[in-house]
Amino acid sequence: MERFDFIIAGGGPASRILNKYIHFFHKGVKTAVIREEERIVNHCGTPYIVEGEIPWQKGLIKEEIVTRWGTPIIVDKVIDGDPEEKYVLTEKGNKYYYDKLIFATGTDQVIPDIPGSNLKNILKVRKTVDLKVTMEILKGINDIVVLGAGYIGLEFAVALKNMGKNITVIELMPHILGGRNDEKIIQMLEEHIKESGIKLLTGRKAIKFLGNEKVEGIELDNGEKIKTDAVLSAVGVRPLVDYAEKFGLKTSKHGIVVNEFFETGVKDIYAIGDCIETKHFLTGNPYPGKLGSNAGQMARLLGLNFAGIKKPYEGVINATVTKVGEIAIGSAGLTEKDAIDSGFEVLAGYGESTCMYANMPNHRKVFVKVIYRKDNLQFIGAELVGKFNPAGFIETATQLILMKANLYDVIGYHYSSHPELTPKTSHPYFAFTSEDVLKKLISEKKIP
Repeated sequence: MERFDFIIAGGGPASRILNKYIHFFHKGVKTAVIREEERIVNHCGTPYIVEGEIPWQKGLIKEEIVTRWGTPIIVDKVIDGDPEEKYVLTEKGNKYYYDKLIFATGTDQVIPDIPGSNLKNILKVRKTVDLKVTMEILKGINDIVVLGAGYIGLEFAVALKNMGKNITVIELMPHILGGRNDEKIIQMLEEHIKESGIKLLTGRKAIKFLGNEKVEGIELDNGEKIKTDAVLSAVGVRPLVDYAEKFGLKTSKHGIVVNEFFETGVKDIYAIGDCIETKHFLTGNPYPGKLGSNAGQMARLLGLNFAGIKKPYEGVINATVTKVGEIAIGSAGLTEKDAIDSGFEVLAGYGESTCMYANMPNHRKVFVKVIYRKDNLQFIGAELVGKFNPAGFIETATQLILMKANLYDVIGYHYSSHPELTPKTSHPYFAFTSEDVLKKLISEKKIP
């Protein structure tokens, strides 16, 4: 009978970071990671792996990140168990006992449930084995349809275009990224995508995969048929929670339901990462948060909680950055549309700054938007777009949201300044753009 102090089911970033934190605080503890895949690929890097910018071996997560703590990696799948006797049963018929069990099983790609979904050459990239198959198929084909124009769909569309493929992106919504970002940002990105030679069809629904053994085309809801050698599905992901009922875990369509300490309601069973239902920090309502960065944050907090340092998880702020060709986009908190849909009256500020001092020869424009609640002037969202790296600034916006900063906090916040590294002193992104909101309040005599 093999027993572990902690069993972590899943192999993604949440499991690796949590395992590290457990060993930080508990010397000599016995942990095990049970994961379905033989090797784990870095999901964020998959477009670069496919394109060839990252070699295959460098795209795989090093096993030593887990094994250096003396933690065995058990390649198997948890399918059943008994929370009273405290054991898990795996697909290979093995039984492992635990003191604490953590599910961090993540998600898998969704393939649209339409006629022809069983045809070959409908590509997946989420799991390592699927990515390998996809890369082999891509070697001999030219025409590819990408279904879905979210972050993953667009990143892969650009990567495949860079490989010399003919790419068509089909998006159900009227605009890319779900149409939830600012209209100016969306328009800028859509124009850039089309200029790169990618065909973009928005407001169109795929109703059928065409072909005999392999997919040869897609039929759309307007009757249009698009010839293709393969289809890459990027329409979304589903949480991997097929084991949940066996353990008596409550689930929703978003994943396992947990409290602010990642407790499932079943004694000594926890869940973190993409497999759980997440709520938004600003609204408390269920909100998508399937991001590796969110999973890593959850793992660190749960690790602290296991050490007796009680720090609740207050929800996702979704600090996100992505690059579509030469243009980068970053956002945090709620977009204006999300905020309005959540019942907030908002004040939005717009600004145009630069990635470095405007008198420097290589400066480029940066478009900025900030969102405030109208009732209390709380800072609840920010968006940046331009040919630059927005990541550090989006992290700043995230901290402002986390501390529940108001308009005056943001206008007075500290920032750095350097001709090659930042916008000029008079144009720091969030403070400068917040002046647009301030001027509106002054003109409306809302401020003395």
